[in-house]
Amino acid sequence: MSFMLVSALAWSLLDLARKKLTAYAQPLTLAIWLSAGVTPLYLLLWLFQGASLPDAGYWLPGLVSLLVSALASVCYIRALSVGRIALLIPVLAFTPVVAALLSVGLLGERLSGVQWLAMLSIVLAIFLLHSGWNILLRPKEAGAGLGLMLVVALCLGTGIVFDTMALTSATVFFHGLIQSAGMCLVLLLAYSADSLRRSGRLSVPNYSGPWGLLVLALLVFILAVSGQWLALDDVHPGIVETVKRSIGIIGAACWGVWIFGETVKPWQGLLMLLIIVATAGLALY
Repeated sequence: MSFMLVSALAWSLLDLARKKLTAYAQPLTLAIWLSAGVTPLYLLLWLFQGASLPDAGYWLPGLVSLLVSALASVCYIRALSVGRIALLIPVLAFTPVVAALLSVGLLGERLSGVQWLAMLSIVLAIFLLHSGWNILLRPKEAGAGLGLMLVVALCLGTGIVFDTMALTSATVFFHGLIQSAGMCLVLLLAYSADSLRRSGRLSVPNYSGPWGLLVLALLVFILAVSGQWLALDDVHPGIVETVKRSIGIIGAACWGVWIFGETVKPWQGLLMLLIIVATAGLALY
């Protein structure tokens, strides 16, 4: 349980760091630097842990997790370029539902009625906090981005379930090494294809921002992802994903008020209170 909470807090900090870093790099470039940066760190952690190799049962779920995670990343970045992200982001609120449903079929792990009620309450509250009614009222404005974001939600919910399966046969740091290296390769291929399409030549994904902020983001990134994987050892994937989303939205509201001078409306405060209460019940039930 502690790993889940630490991971969720780290994801919230990472969202803040990425928001700052996007002032210095495009989303695809930033994603490449993050995945490339954590790969050697995972290698060192894996070597320090003893460099144990995975069982044969690791590779199928591990590679499926890599595939869907890479697809989610590419589709998300593509959605940023073809649609209004403020209109599309509410779709990601349904990621925990995907994880919970797949966990029943693939892992045999079920949620109780109370847990389902808490999770669906959180999902609905997050959807509304992201102004999800706009996508219901104006679906045509979402365009192709809506389909892409649905793929992202499906892939993220699927990925955490396959992470759970893969981690029964490998250490967290080996899994991190494979996932980060594979993700870096896929994103570099996507970047190269985009460069060729735009200019007819290959280019280097340069980063010109503050290095201290990037290093901090890398450390928080490892803490967020590794903590999430460690939590899967004894917490249902749907619950891990729900708590991650709920603390993320509360954290975003807090950063908005404290750092960016944003305001929280009364109806938003009530929804956040619902999320806090439901999250506490989900985590402690």
